[in-house]
Formats: sequence, C-alpha cells, structure tokens
Amino acid sequence: MQDPMVRSYIRSDNPRMHWTDDLDIRFIQVIEKLGGEESATPKRILSLMGVRDLTISHVKSHLQMYRNKKKEESSKEIKMMREMTQRQSQQYLQIYERATQFIQNQQRLQLDNTEKITPVLGSSNKSLDQSSKVGLNENRGNDVVVVGGATGEEELSLELTLGRKY
Repeated sequence: MQDPMVRSYIRSDNPRMHWTDDLDIRFIQVIEKLGGEESATPKRILSLMGVRDLTISHVKSHLQMYRNKKKEESSKEIKMMREMTQRQSQQYLQIYERATQFIQNQQRLQLDNTEKITPVLGSSNKSLDQSSKVGLNENRGNDVVVVGGATGEEELSLELTLGRKY
C-alpha cells in the first residue's frame, strides 16, 4: 500500500538533454542578466537563451540544480568563514596567554631580585651601624647598601649616582 502523500515518479517522454559547456555558459550569462538565480524564472531564461529544442522542463531542471549548487557553495563559504574566525580566536587566545605568562615571569623576576637582596640586609646577626644607609637604586631596581659613614664627597657621589640624598 502506498502513502497517499508521496507522489510517484513519472518519467518524462522528452529525451534527456546533455548540457554542454557552451550551453551552460549561456545559461549562466542569462541568469546574471536577469539578476541572479533567485529572480530568474524558467520562462524568461528560455526566451532569452533562444536555443532550439530546449524546453521549459529542461530549463526548470537545470535551474533547480544550479540553485542547489549555489546554496551548497554558500554554505561551504559560511563554514569556512566560521572555521577561520575560530582559528583567529584561538590565535588571539594563545597570544593573550603568552603575554600573561611573560608579565607573570617579569613579576617573578622582580620579586626574586627583591628577595635576594633582603637576606643580605637581614640575615646577618650583626646589626649595621647607625651610620649605614640603605637606598633603592631607581635605575636598576636593586637595593644598595652603604656601610660606614658616608661624608662629604661620598654623599655627593651617592646623591648623583642614585638620585637621592643619603
């Protein structure tokens, strides 16, 4: 028993037509002249093509295949664009992660430099003289320890070197 909603296939009495490259090029030119595959109608295509032995059923069938091909190409382009956008997003994410790692490494290095200098000041059981002075070298980011009393020329030299008065 057949489903009443499904129409059975009826083969046409017309012989099957082979679309040559020249005929296909002419078909595409007419479609473009009519404003694209969506606005072109089989009757108008047939009249503008002016090909003998070409029937409206031939044009209808070819137009349907042409539209399907265009839709398929369009969906492939959309898929490629999505993939390209996804790849770019992944590349941006990798760049961001590398930049973050670089910044964290720089911060760790600064912290390590500070920790290396702090033990020099605090690990010694001997207390530094009251005349000892400690200052930050702004040019290099390192602590400077001056032991002993700096007087006169030494103070002036430290002031010029470090940019601070001691």
